[in-house]
Amino acid sequence: MTRVRPTWPELPAPVRDAVVAELGGLVTGWTSHDGGYSPGWALTLEAAGERVFVKVASTGYDVAARLHRREAQRAAALPAGVPAPAFRWAREVPLPGSDEPGWVVVASDAVDGRLPRTEPWDLADLDRLQHLARRIAEHEVPAGGAFPDLADQVWPEASLLADERPAGLATYDPWLARNLDRVAETAAPARQRAALAGPHLVHKDLRADNALVVRRADGGEEAVAVDWPHAVRGAGFVDQTAMLPAVHATGGPAPQEVLDRTPLAPGTDPEAVTVWVAVLTAYFVHHSLLDPPPGIPHLRAFQRIQAEVCVPWLRARLGG
Repeated sequence: MTRVRPTWPELPAPVRDAVVAELGGLVTGWTSHDGGYSPGWALTLEAAGERVFVKVASTGYDVAARLHRREAQRAAALPAGVPAPAFRWAREVPLPGSDEPGWVVVASDAVDGRLPRTEPWDLADLDRLQHLARRIAEHEVPAGGAFPDLADQVWPEASLLADERPAGLATYDPWLARNLDRVAETAAPARQRAALAGPHLVHKDLRADNALVVRRADGGEEAVAVDWPHAVRGAGFVDQTAMLPAVHATGGPAPQEVLDRTPLAPGTDPEAVTVWVAVLTAYFVHHSLLDPPPGIPHLRAFQRIQAEVCVPWLRARLGG
C-alpha cells in the first residue's frame, strides 16, 4: 500500500516557479515523501533559510485536487494550540496559456519527526496516537464555520447493505448477513445524528500515516496530526475510535484492548460509540465491495482489512 511519489525535479515548471515565488528564494534542497493514498507530490523544501512542507495535486485527479483545496481552508482555520503543523499558504497554478487551474498547491511548516512505529506496533507510539486524538478533541470549534458538523453527514451504507444484500457479503463473517437489519437499525440516520453531534474538533482521518512523533522540549515524545482535509465538528470520541480498525488490521491490538489502555474521555456515551462502530462497519464493508476509484487502486484492499476488524468489534458491542 506504499505509493512512490514524484520528486521536485518532476514537478512541472510552472508549479516550481510558483512555489519558488511563494518561498522567496530558490529551492536549495528537497525530500520527497512516499506513501499515502492520493496521487501527487509531497515534498519538504529548503529555501531562503527555512524548510516548508508542500503538497501538490494535479486537477486531472479531481478527488485529490478537491481534497487539497479543502485542506487549505480547514488547516487555515485550526484553533491555536492544535497539535498540527502551522498552515502557510495555498495557491492554484493555471495550465500554461490558460486561465484554467492545472495544479493545487498547499504549504505548511515542515516538522522534524518520524512516523509512528507500526512494524510491529510500538505500544508507546499507539498510546501517543490515542493521546493525540484526545488533545485534538479538547479544542472546540464554532458552528457554521470552516468545519462542517459531523452530525449533518449521514452514512447510508448500513441501509444500503440491508436493502441490497450484495453477493460479496458471503466473504465476511456470516453473522453480518444474518444481522444486517439490526446493524441498519443501530446506524439509523437519527441515531447517527444524536451520537455524533458535538462541539469538538475532529480530524476524521487520524491514522499512523497521518501523524508524526516529535520530540518535546523536555526530551519526551508526542504525536502531531497532519493532513486535515476531512476535519469537522462533532463528538469527542470519533478520532480515538475511528483509528482502531486500521491499528488492528496492521498488527496492533484489538479495538477494546486499545481502549482499555487509553480510555475514552469521561462522560462518553457507550451507546453513541456503538452507533459509530456500526457506521464504521457498514462503511468499510460496503466500500470494500466497490470498484477502486481512479488513481487510488489499493484503497479497497485497505477498506477490506478494516472491515474485517469492525465486524467482530460490532458483534461484541451488540452482544453477539
